[in-house]
Amino acid sequence: MEAGSVSSSFDRLRVHSIGLPQVLFQSITHMAPAAAVAYSIYISVPFSRQALALSVLLALVACLCAATAIGQLAKLEPSAGGLYAYAARSLGPWAGFNVAWLFILFEPLVAPFLYLEFGWAMREVMSSEAGWHWSGQWVLWALLMAVIVFLLTYRDIRISTTAGVILGAFEIVVFGALAVWMLLSNTSHLNLQPFNPHHAVGGWNGVFRGMVFAILAFIGFEAAAPLGEEAKHPRRAIPRAVVGSALLIGLFYVLAAYAWVFGAGFNTFVDQATGADPWRALGKAFWGGAWVLVFLAICNSIAANSNAAVNAATRVFYALARNRLAPRPLGRTHPEYKTPYIAIVWMSIFAVVLALLLGWKWGPLVGFALIATLAVIVVVIVYILICLGCIWHYWTKRRAEFNWFLHGLVPAAGAVLFFFPLYYEYVKFPPTYPIKYANWVALGWVAVGIALTFFLYARYPDRLRDMDRVYVEDETVAAVPA
Repeated sequence: MEAGSVSSSFDRLRVHSIGLPQVLFQSITHMAPAAAVAYSIYISVPFSRQALALSVLLALVACLCAATAIGQLAKLEPSAGGLYAYAARSLGPWAGFNVAWLFILFEPLVAPFLYLEFGWAMREVMSSEAGWHWSGQWVLWALLMAVIVFLLTYRDIRISTTAGVILGAFEIVVFGALAVWMLLSNTSHLNLQPFNPHHAVGGWNGVFRGMVFAILAFIGFEAAAPLGEEAKHPRRAIPRAVVGSALLIGLFYVLAAYAWVFGAGFNTFVDQATGADPWRALGKAFWGGAWVLVFLAICNSIAANSNAAVNAATRVFYALARNRLAPRPLGRTHPEYKTPYIAIVWMSIFAVVLALLLGWKWGPLVGFALIATLAVIVVVIVYILICLGCIWHYWTKRRAEFNWFLHGLVPAAGAVLFFFPLYYEYVKFPPTYPIKYANWVALGWVAVGIALTFFLYARYPDRLRDMDRVYVEDETVAAVPA
């Protein structure tokens, strides 16, 4: 079958069924603005200290460069394969397979580390506010979140993405309001010191170490890409969602980080920010009993992020099955809901089992940190490959359209900036065990992916060549009826 043709030998998703708001919030909720500020950017504080806003700003610049590269590739062809399809078209099938291989490590990890995060957060608040001190209660809360996410994702994509819009809007409004409230309460103390690297541990060393975990907060801006076949006008909607989410939520993160430094008190910021559940404490300090809204926003954020992550992961497994690179049943869609329901069931089981195993072994907080570190390493490699792919594709295949800024300078800057987190994670300041296990798992996964690429080229080259096939044209296939 030639590129651009449509096959009838596989189950279809509900094509061209969701609009820009749903696609945009697929990325926004995958970034989990409230939970990211409370628990991801939070991990940067011991390194960035009062220069937290600078670390977040650098992460924003790097991710915006990658988002631009993704957007430039996304406007060419819609695909449920998302980033791996873009890599295959730009750098070749070898890159497509390796991006897919990396993706199936980091994207399925998002839901389990969020279940652990939710279990830990609920245990903390139930212990401190309700007097329920049973340490094992995190298991019940993790299972509850898993059930909620399964019910959201199993049915119609329009249900889960609309839920994402509602949930995402709530968390942004609550955390944005608290950030502005803190700034208005400290207007006489505001200055640009949160952007001064001098305040970080070791200066720029601390800034870049903080940037590693700030990138964790950004993971997900690319999550709209696997909805390319289900989105209306995907050549416009997907690039706008990817770039728009990275920019809008990145600025939101910078605002929150900046406000946090002054809301906690500049000189006492590190002590406050490294304490127990600091944003819940800020809610109490500035809003009194309304701190409950802050906590609800965090829980809401975790649910919305898990929902978006399962949507993204299962669409990629669906596309891989369609390309005969994953078990064929994962490519089946529900006869009524048109969702990849078998992939969703297996994804849900995997997420619950992994969350419970790591939580049992090291506790929910350490388990969350270990999975999060692993996810950052792998996704950074993917972003670098996509940045390089954008340059190569437009320079070699679309020279007449090549733009030195969009297709040259911006993706090159992204590839360079993303090098620093890897350097600091592996060379300059590697973590201690058990978190260091993530470093070795990531390296091993990359090595296995490279070996599998050679194997597939030798045994199944046609399957690799299929990775950049176009299955659904923009609006040329009628939407599946409701």
